[in-house]
Amino acid sequence: MLALRRLFDAVVSTILIWMLIVLLAVMTVQIVLRYGFSSSLIWAEEVCRYLLVWVSFLAAMLAYERGEIASVPMLRDALPRKAGLALAILANACGIVLLTVLVWYGFVYAGRLGSAPIPAMKFLLGDVFGPDFPVPSMYWVYIALPVGLSLFAFRLATDIVLYAGMMTTGGHAADLRDAGELEVHG
Repeated sequence: MLALRRLFDAVVSTILIWMLIVLLAVMTVQIVLRYGFSSSLIWAEEVCRYLLVWVSFLAAMLAYERGEIASVPMLRDALPRKAGLALAILANACGIVLLTVLVWYGFVYAGRLGSAPIPAMKFLLGDVFGPDFPVPSMYWVYIALPVGLSLFAFRLATDIVLYAGMMTTGGHAADLRDAGELEVHG
């Protein structure tokens, strides 16, 4: 399960890196065009905004992995080993329930309000290929929330499995976080 978690984090990290590279490239081109040539890309700001939305929801998992999401592990760490692991499992299960609700309503929201075309894409693709050319809808922007939070729930579930395994093999809940930090920093 630890290998699956590492692979999962590596894939998400790679996707985030490429999204940030594209974001930086588009922003750089936009700045050069605007201030160097008094021109601009009509779609650049919109693309950057949507990339930031996707990056934000996908990066939540990595923030969790690195311990950058607010948590109070003092009680968990002060309890005996098995009680601390049980509390960690309960906390992650509660997190999964919350994320499931948010994912559900994220899909509802995307389904209800996502049918409108992406404004800049409609303008750009309409001019290039004609007004009847199919344009991506806002659904692909709104779906960032349920996709990102679904992946985050999956990440919490992998930790539940690892915590449950630690109950039988020994170890503390903090050991899992320390292993993640060693992977990131080591």
